Amino acid sequence: MSNSTNASNPKKRPYLIVGQGIAGSMLAWFLEKAGESFIIIDNSHKYAASKIAAGIINPITGRRFVKSWMIETFMPFAKNTYQEIETALDVQVWKDMDIIRFFINNAEGNNWLSKTTWEGYDKFLKTEKTADYLTDFIFDAGGYGTVNGAKVDLGKLVKAFRNHFQEKEVLRSELFEYDSLVVQEDGVKYKDILAKKVIFCEGYRSYANPWFAHLPYESAKGEVLILRIPSLKTPDIIKKHLFIVPLEDDLFWFGSNYEWDDLTDEPTQIGKADLLRQLKGILKVDYEIVHHLAAVRPVLKDRRPALGLHPNHPNIGILNGLGTKGTSLAPYWAKALVELLVTDKAIPSEVDVQRFKIA
Repeated sequence: MSNSTNASNPKKRPYLIVGQGIAGSMLAWFLEKAGESFIIIDNSHKYAASKIAAGIINPITGRRFVKSWMIETFMPFAKNTYQEIETALDVQVWKDMDIIRFFINNAEGNNWLSKTTWEGYDKFLKTEKTADYLTDFIFDAGGYGTVNGAKVDLGKLVKAFRNHFQEKEVLRSELFEYDSLVVQEDGVKYKDILAKKVIFCEGYRSYANPWFAHLPYESAKGEVLILRIPSLKTPDIIKKHLFIVPLEDDLFWFGSNYEWDDLTDEPTQIGKADLLRQLKGILKVDYEIVHHLAAVRPVLKDRRPALGLHPNHPNIGILNGLGTKGTSLAPYWAKALVELLVTDKAIPSEVDVQRFKIA
């Protein structure tokens, strides 16, 4: 993309997006829908969280079975967005899937039953479905319940977007260099690129970003196993402590655990041992380990995303902190950020990056 015609007209300059995971891809998608141009810089990191995550959308979470934040808004918006992308990119990524939640004990099961009578929970909890066949494979100590969930194939989605952006010649496969960014009064300059603004969608690597190093990062490493379980045939996601997610060809995604101190993105023997210890209390049947993977989730202290523009540098923005719920959060908040960029529509204060003050 030539920048010579953009030099004298800042309004016609593209946006510069750093990172092409779920956040950067969604941001580019909504910019494209808004008729805006952009350039993406991404080094196609092997262990990016978006490529390793199972892409689960789980509306009811935690031991107390609480509805996820704003799930009534996020889930239908996400479904509509992903299905629109499926049509545009000729890729299948969205799948409605029940989550069979095995209880730790009878008390947990009783708590579940009480939640089925709460207002607003009936959209997400099923009481009529039976999945007794799973008790031949899963240790059952207190029964189970069913959640209306979904799964998005994030690896396939990010790859489809990458192909799309490469065909449009708006993707540069390289590592972004902070020292090469020059902030100007009417935009930014990065090497040979003149842009309106730069938006960082770097995931956990944002902790090293000089403009957003002040954010209270509490990122967590997660390790997963890809298992082959030939005897287990199920269309459902299984949840007991951790998730067992059906993939294809007798393969299942199992995970993920949390590690707060080791924030490298390499799998470890300690992490593997922890997963196998937990799997021993879940799965009754034989399995084979096919892959052992790891990635770092981008999480902020208050467990809310961070989006918007830097308080001192309005030509620098961010979309980050999507954490474990990035599959459901990314479409909605990427669109909100595009509305801020294009129409100056304010974003809610609880997700505005400016809620974090610079010391």
